[in-house]
Amino acid sequence: MISYDWDTSPEQRRTVPFQYGYIPDKASSRAICFLSMMSLSFAHVMLRTFSCGLLAVTNMRWLTYYLAADMGLFFLYKIVRKDFFYFINMTGIVRLSISILNRFVIKGMVDFTMLIHLRGSCEMGGFWFLVTLLLSMTGSIVSAYLYSNQYQDDDKLDTESLQAVLGSLSAIWVLSALSLVLVMDRKYLSTFYNFDTASDYERKCFMNAREDQDDLKSELLTDHPDMYRTWGDELLKPWTLKNWDRWEEEKPAWFTDAWIECVPNEYIPYDWRVKYNKTKGRVEDPQMRRRSSVQQVKMLMGGLEEK
Repeated sequence: MISYDWDTSPEQRRTVPFQYGYIPDKASSRAICFLSMMSLSFAHVMLRTFSCGLLAVTNMRWLTYYLAADMGLFFLYKIVRKDFFYFINMTGIVRLSISILNRFVIKGMVDFTMLIHLRGSCEMGGFWFLVTLLLSMTGSIVSAYLYSNQYQDDDKLDTESLQAVLGSLSAIWVLSALSLVLVMDRKYLSTFYNFDTASDYERKCFMNAREDQDDLKSELLTDHPDMYRTWGDELLKPWTLKNWDRWEEEKPAWFTDAWIECVPNEYIPYDWRVKYNKTKGRVEDPQMRRRSSVQQVKMLMGGLEEK
């Protein structure tokens, strides 16, 4: 299972320690977590498929409305929270198109595979991941009710069989979820329901990185500026201004021309901005601005004296 591999990956736990690590290190606990994740995924996918199948045979338009409303609510949630655009560093119609496609695909993957690692704030988000799980349960109940009362063909499933299937899958869903919660490291439980945005996620990435993990911090500046606009001046700017001379001397592998081009002008020391020729029409040296003002005053005074 991909989600199991992601959470137990040493690299993921090193780079994003606040998101990955809910599976304990003890072998028996890991086995229980793995089985719980597998059975929860099975129950979720079957309930979702069960719902779609019953709605499709009852009234195809109802299935269309259900899927459209489900996707539309997810899009609306992301838009209202100003978290719809993907973190890719592009602009205009390209960024909009990629964001729409990504949100659509990620939502579909969670709906029909329940990949737990997609609960990350840059993807589905913890809260809407939980909403999706609950909708798979409630949607199956509503679909079964509509099927029982609206579908009239001779090959209709009897109510007892329908209830047996729905009850069994729901029981597996509940027991698997409880088992996972009881065995997992519960300090990560909030990642399954929090309201963090992609910007909040990246801020946590910076805050949780160690002093020697400049490579991880540097990746944040390659994302779209919207991802760090609200906190970049507080955290990223002091970090780059403090360490730029050292990076120029040490030349780490990630410190490339392409990376420097991604860094906002105001995050680069002025002397280096001049060397990179990144000041034109953008950020000026405060000292140069004061000198220019003094020269203007002198010119004005000189003109008055001539008169």
